[in-house]
Amino acid sequence: MILNGEEVKQKLLEGINLVADTVKPTLGPQAKTVILQGNPPVIINDGVTITKHISSDDPYIQMGIQLVQNLASKAQEGSGDGTTTACILAQALCQNMPIGGDMKPHEFNLLIDYLKEEAVGYFNAISTKVENEDILNVATIAANNDAEMGALIQEALNEVGRDGIVTVEESNNYQTNLVVREGMEITEGYLSHLMCNTDSGKVEFNDPLVFMSNIPFRNFKDIIPLLEYSSAKSKPLIIMCKGMEGSALNNLIMNLINQTVQCAVVLAPNFGDAQIDELGDIQSLIGGRVFNHESKDDPSAFTELDLGTCSKIIVTKETTTFIGGEGETEERIKSLKGALEGMKGHDASRIKARIARLKGGVATIQVGASSSIEMREKKERLDDALNATKAALEEGIVVGGGRPFVNFANEFKEKIPHWFYQSLLQPCRQLHYNSGHHPVGIEEWIGDTGFNALTDRVENLAVAGVYDPVKVTKNSFLAAMSIAQLFYTTDVAVLLPEE
Repeated sequence: MILNGEEVKQKLLEGINLVADTVKPTLGPQAKTVILQGNPPVIINDGVTITKHISSDDPYIQMGIQLVQNLASKAQEGSGDGTTTACILAQALCQNMPIGGDMKPHEFNLLIDYLKEEAVGYFNAISTKVENEDILNVATIAANNDAEMGALIQEALNEVGRDGIVTVEESNNYQTNLVVREGMEITEGYLSHLMCNTDSGKVEFNDPLVFMSNIPFRNFKDIIPLLEYSSAKSKPLIIMCKGMEGSALNNLIMNLINQTVQCAVVLAPNFGDAQIDELGDIQSLIGGRVFNHESKDDPSAFTELDLGTCSKIIVTKETTTFIGGEGETEERIKSLKGALEGMKGHDASRIKARIARLKGGVATIQVGASSSIEMREKKERLDDALNATKAALEEGIVVGGGRPFVNFANEFKEKIPHWFYQSLLQPCRQLHYNSGHHPVGIEEWIGDTGFNALTDRVENLAVAGVYDPVKVTKNSFLAAMSIAQLFYTTDVAVLLPEE
């Protein structure tokens, strides 16, 4: 079946509205929660998680839903927060844009591309660096004004530094506390998303076995002994290697789908001699040994002592974090410091980075709760707040409360269509609605003046400490604009025949 023209737009908009209207109440400090079906049910206000659970029996409406689901995932990947704002902006843009007007698709795309470039430049220009005293405010706001969570995030960052590793896990009691352990993070993630074992798109293994090598795997038979050993020990397995393809990868994926193994594949960091060096750094933390392709080491000839281990491993699309290794890093650090003497340039910088990574440690916020429902909600909220805080430290902050979008709209009022101007005011309006107020006078406010949803007052938001990470603001804007482009230029929807 095929739909054309206005009918396509209407169906897509129904899907976009369905998602946006579901997540809109979760915006701001007066946010409401959403309950998701399950056993037990899940109570949550995390935008990206909510969007994943929305669907429609109408396949054309479902296409609109999937557009926003993809938007939410992209916003989450980009900055770890801001998905609800992105959904609100996308809905406003698609509802307000003139369908069938005089603007041709090419002209519309040029307009959107121009506005994206101008907006990113504008948001960067008004951002400020996060000072130490700002961290608490940023973290608290990101955690829906939970002062305890904000303080824990601040304490964690104080322990490991701005560039340190902070993770979130469940506590085994009712208390929420902070634990600092030895750990390390590398900038390599899982080989396939099918390896993930969590709803958040991560691999999380407790007490895993780790095989480290610079060996490429192509034949499944080469990794069977490793899989059989991990299964016999009832422990998950991380295979760190130069690459995996062919029958090795295909058969592993089939076993993962059938849930016969617990395994994730991570590419070994760097390349050449540097790869062996960095694998050695990991070995110093988690024990075991590194199997070397150049030395023709046989992976099937491993022993128990050849496999590293740690208390926990977290693998994302881009990073792998080792927590609580049983190795010893002090000697490795001492050796690297010795090698650093007299060294200059790129090589020196690389060794300094390796030393910093070995010394960094991992701060873990252990979330306590009285029920699994409460646990899920608190963990998701803390994870979002942590991501937002890291984004703020990375690129700076801007005044919150939807003001950056309003200020940008006012700055470029003469250069943008009226429908676009009105759309940019929607996040600010939604904060009013969620607080039980009707938005009045938004267009007339100047500078940092805005509505503080926590105090129910119009005031100077900068003085009140209401900030958002500029990275989150930019990603929300860009994600929404991409949906607007797709929506405007789509004129035909085709259903594929059922197989």
